[in-house]
Parts: sequence; C-alpha cells; structure tokens
Amino acid sequence: MTNYPEGEIREMIDIYEERGMNRADAKVVVETMAKYEQFFVDVMMKEELELQVPEDNHTLGSFKEGVIMFFSFAIFGTFPLLGYIIIPICFPTLGPESLFISACAVTGLVLFFMGCVKSLFSVGKWYISGLETLLLGGTCATVAFTIGQAMDNLID
Repeated sequence: MTNYPEGEIREMIDIYEERGMNRADAKVVVETMAKYEQFFVDVMMKEELELQVPEDNHTLGSFKEGVIMFFSFAIFGTFPLLGYIIIPICFPTLGPESLFISACAVTGLVLFFMGCVKSLFSVGKWYISGLETLLLGGTCATVAFTIGQAMDNLID
C-alpha cells in the first residue's frame, strides 16, 4: 500500500468485481476502505492474499505452539524407539528381522494413538483420525526407509 497504492486499489476493485459487485460500487467500497490504511491492508491480506491477519499476541501464541510441537515430537518420537529397547529385554532371543517387525508394529500403534489424540482437537471421529495418521505416517516411514535402503545399496 505504501509503494503503489493505486495498483493495490485497482487489484481490490477487480477482486470485488469478480465476486459479482459492479465496478462503480466496488470502486466506492475499495476507495472508502483505502482511507483507513491498516484496515485496508488487513482486508487486502485476507481477500487478495488469502492470509489470516495475525492477532496482537501472535508472538506468544507462536512460541506456545512451538513448545507444544517440540514436546509432542519428542514424546511421540520416543515411543517407537522403545520397541528397540524394551522388546529385546523382554525377548532376548529375537533376531534383527523380528526386532524390526516389532518396531514397525509399535510405530504403527503409536501413529494410530497419536491420530486418536489429534481427534480430541478436531471435529473428526477418533478412529478415522487414527487411521489417517497411521496411513500418512506409515507412508512417510515407508518412503524414508526405501530411500535409506536405496542409498545403502548405492554405497555398498
């Protein structure tokens, strides 16, 4: 808005016109909004760029979300590793292949459980959310494992 206000105003008029407003009305609306620069920038962010206007305390909120994400990742990321620690202690005769399969099973259970927990914060059904997370996480894990195997074969 500071560098080229005429262009921004023209773009917003075009947007309102595309949405069904006639050009004269769109021009009146946009030019009225443009008198209030911060208001106009907020509307422009939402209408033109489809971005949400951050709240006043967005820094604190972002920090809290980051901390929650870190601890969630650390906690849920540890569970599959426990399969490599607890299962060999309980079943010392298992070979590497059985250990890998059991770790995959533990990872699958953790992914499903994580999806179920996610459903508490969304509107989806718990089992659908659990299956979705299991499928997405399982696909990502499979792709990562396959790439790792391919790289290992290239190095050997």
